[in-house]
Amino acid sequence: MTHRSRALLLLLAVAAVLAVSPAVASAGAGFTVPSGNTTCGILTTKQAYGRGAGLYCTSSYIKAKPAEAIGAVKLNRTGRARKISMGNDEALPVSGLREDGGYDKRPVLAYGKTWRRGGFKCVSRSTGLLCSRSKHGFFLSREEQDYF
Repeated sequence: MTHRSRALLLLLAVAAVLAVSPAVASAGAGFTVPSGNTTCGILTTKQAYGRGAGLYCTSSYIKAKPAEAIGAVKLNRTGRARKISMGNDEALPVSGLREDGGYDKRPVLAYGKTWRRGGFKCVSRSTGLLCSRSKHGFFLSREEQDYF
């Protein structure tokens, strides 16, 4: 067997293994704050149920309407942060639910630490969570919710 034949067989074997290996689904990047009151995730348009891709955070600090909805904030790639209300199903991807039905537990962003992904930056402090992209963003705390 020639060197070229061995290389071709090896390439075919690797291709066969990759073809039968299941794709690994991911909930995408995200985190939760130490208090557990706010959880954030970068969602695709599909994961966000057509609301558009961006950074979504659900928080017990955000009052939602109707009362049974979940309070959240959305920060997209080009505009201001907006307070939104989400249903239970809509909020699941923020918490780490993958498209294949699996679940990726969000890591804790410790107080004093900074998280950066996809142009978004979030700083967790005991006084609240500040997230931004360019000049837009939001601040969430028990006492205050500010969207800019």
